[in-house]
Amino acid sequence: MSDIIYDVILKRHNGSSRSDVCIFYDEDKELAVAAMADYNRKNGFSITEKGGRFSIADIVLRERKATGEVISENPYREIFDTVTGKRIERSEKE
Repeated sequence: MSDIIYDVILKRHNGSSRSDVCIFYDEDKELAVAAMADYNRKNGFSITEKGGRFSIADIVLRERKATGEVISENPYREIFDTVTGKRIERSEKE
């Protein structure tokens, strides 16, 4: 069992009275990244709720320990090209 969990979080705009939304979590980083891409492809930077469809500020990949301690948060634009939607290749291994 891994001690690291990856969450996909829909971040609200600053000043929003609504809380951020966790739409996916798993111990497999690649599954979480795939969930980010899938969500963006289907919904863009928006969320549908009871009151209608609202824009969100960002889709974030959060890496945390099983205890809940946050290790890092990476916004969509650091993982994917915002124009093409393709994953950005990293020169070093993550």
